[in-house]
Amino acid sequence: MGGFNEQCAKAFCLALMRVALADNRRCFIMLFSTEVVRYELSGPEGIEQAIRFLSQRFRGGTDIASCFRAIIERMQGREWFDADAVVISDFIAQRLPDEVVSKVGELRRVHQHRFHAVAMSAHGKPGIMRIFDHIWRFDTGMRSRLLRRWRR
Repeated sequence: MGGFNEQCAKAFCLALMRVALADNRRCFIMLFSTEVVRYELSGPEGIEQAIRFLSQRFRGGTDIASCFRAIIERMQGREWFDADAVVISDFIAQRLPDEVVSKVGELRRVHQHRFHAVAMSAHGKPGIMRIFDHIWRFDTGMRSRLLRRWRR
């Protein structure tokens, strides 16, 4: 993901950080491509982490399975009980392994975690999208961008 989609994804992350800080909640961001890069935006070094995150480029593939494994690992800690996970992606990726899907279901049932998606593409895999409790579709295509600008 790059260009306009990358800018939108970063804007969504900043908006989520703002909401988390206003609600006195923690905000942890992970970039997932060939490796998972983690940023704790609500910690003592949150500003530096946010700057580092905003400086990153979103290049490479989409390894959503590694992202979910990192989310699962993080959410098993006590300090993340009843946390939400928001995944912002185009969701053009390989299907999720069965063990990841079942672990997400377990986290939902046992710890009341909620999983949300912001889909930056209409071409995401339906099998991946089924794992989420809520899906917000944000069409970043040229036609939609022009219509949004026209309506202002």
